Amino acid sequence: MKEWKAIVIGAAGLLATAGAAVAADAYTPVPAPPTEAAYAASGFYLRGDAGWSWLDWSAAEDDANAPIAGGGVGYQWGPMFRTDLRFDYGFNYDLGAGEEASIGTATVNAYIDMPIDFVLKPYVGAGVGYGFVDAGSGLDQDGLAAALTGGVTFDVSQGVAVDVGYRFRNIFGEDDDIQDHAVTGGLRFKF
Repeated sequence: MKEWKAIVIGAAGLLATAGAAVAADAYTPVPAPPTEAAYAASGFYLRGDAGWSWLDWSAAEDDANAPIAGGGVGYQWGPMFRTDLRFDYGFNYDLGAGEEASIGTATVNAYIDMPIDFVLKPYVGAGVGYGFVDAGSGLDQDGLAAALTGGVTFDVSQGVAVDVGYRFRNIFGEDDDIQDHAVTGGLRFKF
């Protein structure tokens, strides 16, 4: 009889510990929230900007300004570095004496995003490419273009960022340099 008691008590103890082991296996840890990099896994993005541009060119009056728009495709290489190919176009600058000019550039750009933990993230960038001026009275020009950029971005969601920035463009023309200063706002869609 003592043997049966020992077997029953041993079996009860075994069942009690087996139940606790099963209960421990049933616990599933809550996964950590995805990081920003996980949302933009491919690194690719599309961008679109619009704003206002002020022309600095000897062939133009001092107050020549016009709307500007641009777009592009880029790649985020890491949390601090990205590149893009973009096209910007300034519409109908008033050169004076009834003359108008439009200016376009296609540039390859590189940006450094400042690694700060804040809602607004500043950046600086530079680019090089091709530019052209479409103007009357034989003022058409084209040539090497360079750009300097600075601004801030605000992530609306993991896939969309608002961008506000300043852009300086210089087209090294055949006769003289054509420069403009632009303030733009736009969106960047991350994939």
